[in-house]
Amino acid sequence: MLFKDSEQFKSAICKYSMCCRRELKIIMNEPNRVKSFHDEHNYCVSFRNKMVNVKVIVEHFESTIGDHPKMKLREIQRKVASEMHVNVNMTRCRRAKKMVKDKLAGNFVTPLTLIRRQNRVTM
Repeated sequence: MLFKDSEQFKSAICKYSMCCRRELKIIMNEPNRVKSFHDEHNYCVSFRNKMVNVKVIVEHFESTIGDHPKMKLREIQRKVASEMHVNVNMTRCRRAKKMVKDKLAGNFVTPLTLIRRQNRVTM
């Protein structure tokens, strides 16, 4: 497989990690890169997956949280556990809910917006 950039590769690895319900770790600049491919693995199913971060939760549940803005954090946590088979803490759910609300309100600031604002100030 060929990927455009590292972000596309990381998102593919993250989706694979969620589908297989395994916790994977990306090691930067590893000297011993992949030398042989072993297709058969017997790792345990993991309910803790660090790759399921706030951004992934927002992408997956943006429409649900947007339709029900008064949804409780405990409900979001249960939905993530039932649909993605991952246990997440309340802080991630709170941040995801806040990010969705900010996007809906138009207050969400992207890095590109920050750069544009800085350019306007300097001109």
